Amino acid sequence: EGVAFTEVYNAVSEAHNSLRAYSDYFVDVCANAGIYYQLLATDDAHFYDGSDSCKGWVMVNAENNINDILKSLEEGAFYSSCGPEIYDFYVDEENEKVVIDCSPASKIRLHCDGHPTNIKRSAEGDLTHAEFSLKHWAGPYPYVRITVIDKDGKYAWTNPIFLK
Repeated sequence: EGVAFTEVYNAVSEAHNSLRAYSDYFVDVCANAGIYYQLLATDDAHFYDGSDSCKGWVMVNAENNINDILKSLEEGAFYSSCGPEIYDFYVDEENEKVVIDCSPASKIRLHCDGHPTNIKRSAEGDLTHAEFSLKHWAGPYPYVRITVIDKDGKYAWTNPIFLK
């Protein structure tokens, strides 16, 4: 309790510890249990040799001032990235679909029940839009989130959206 964010990516783990740098599976396990974490990509920069700096960041939907930035973080109006850009992400409940617009990607994954449920792929890495149905044979999804992967293997993550 009392934790609002989790680190979805850590550059130090990837660069120096031979550990899996991504923790998005943890986020899905928690989301399935109704526990909401917003996702942060971070650098830590322990070594200052460039191997673990400027590799993960948060893109906020805010004016360039501290109050707007903090408000954006509190409201979840941001995404985390190691490269790809996300321009829009929303749930269209009337048409029962999830929509995302992003920079060119080779994969766009819908996560909704603990694993990537649906994946759009492009060998050319030119996906910039994807729509996923909210209809599922096992019943309604408890939440949705998207992972975008570009042709260089760089990731971006949306925060989960819990559904009614």
